Parts: sequence; C-alpha cells; structure tokens
Amino acid sequence: MADTFALITRSCALLRAAGPQTRERLRRSARLRHYHRGETIFLHQSRAQACHLVLEGWVKLYRIAPNGCEALLGIHTRGETFGLADGLRGAARSFGADAASDCDLLILPAPEIRAAAATDPGLQEALLHESFAATDGLLDQITDLKSCSALQRVAAFLCAHACVTEDGLRVILPFEKHLIAAYLGIKPESLSRALSRLKPLGVTISRDIVLIRDPEALDALLREEAAA
Repeated sequence: MADTFALITRSCALLRAAGPQTRERLRRSARLRHYHRGETIFLHQSRAQACHLVLEGWVKLYRIAPNGCEALLGIHTRGETFGLADGLRGAARSFGADAASDCDLLILPAPEIRAAAATDPGLQEALLHESFAATDGLLDQITDLKSCSALQRVAAFLCAHACVTEDGLRVILPFEKHLIAAYLGIKPESLSRALSRLKPLGVTISRDIVLIRDPEALDALLREEAAA
C-alpha cells in the first residue's frame, strides 16, 4: 500500500499539498476498493463518512427527482475527487454515486481528513481549492448548457477529462456513452455526430478510446464557437 499510495500522491494535488506526516497519517487510514460497473458506491442521504478519489474508470453522481426520474449531476474519472464537501461537513450525502464503469477508488475517512487539516495549512489550502474548483465546475457546466453548441460541449468535455500520453491527450470513455450525452444535455445521436465532426481536428476514436492529437485545434474551435 505504501508504494501505491506514493504513486497516487504524485497525481493528486490534494495529497501533494499535505505535509509528509499528514500524508503518512492519511495513508494508514486509506482504503483501495474496486467497484464493478453499476455497483453502488453510496446512496443519496446516506451519512458521509469518507471522501473519494478516482484512480481508474468512471463514476456518476445523481439524484432521484420527486417524479422518480434520475437526474445526472456529474461524472468523474481518473484523478478527480468527489464527495469531499459532504465528507468534511459530516453531513448526509447530497447525491448518490454509482460506478459508471469498472473503477478503482481511493477512499479516505472524512474524520481523518478533518483532523489532519486542523494542523496542516497546506492541506487546508488544498481543501479550499478543491471546494472552489467544484463550484467553478458547476458554473462552467451551467454556462455550457445555456450558451454552447453540442459540438463545443463535447470538445470541452474531452479536453477537461483527458490525460497526457506520448501520442497526445487521451480519454477512455465509459461503456454507457449515454451518460456523457445526458451530462452534456444532448441526445446520444448528437454525441456521435459531434465526435465524428471532431475527427478533422485531430481527434481519433477507437472503440472507447479517444485521442486528441491537436489540443490547440480544439481550443480554437471553442473560441470560434463562443464568438459566433
């Protein structure tokens, strides 16, 4: 676990910001867990006792509306945290979380994070940054839904969730691609058309793997769409 935790720390801004003693404290209490696609991670309104970091795969966040329909709130992939605010408050979960694909998570007990943050200024600052980033992400999502075309939303989603590889930026899409469409507020067929329209801009698709060979071209597309 020590070697694995050290590798995770290098890719997680929250853990990198913590001091050595704090990281060791969190390592001792952390758990690694694998979830199968469709498996429940936690339920809406359950007690928030931990914070989660996605190591591999995809996680969906949702609420069940009063009419019984599922409202998709967000989807997270490698290197992204979720459930942090509820965990820090020790409150009931404000949403539910399911594995959108087979996924590996690092689970950090919320009481340990709260106690560690009380004596570690670096961790305190990182927690604030994560909270602000989550709020900014929601504002960006609302802005995209209200003012951006389907093509722009797909391009922005790919850029936001890509990881760096030797061949360029790579995104491994979840098996259930309708989740992405629902998150972006478009129809599944619109998602497929948008992915095809991005191919001339250096985007290649092989099954569930998307490679972005020219990120600058997508940035230019986003600026042109926004200005149109």
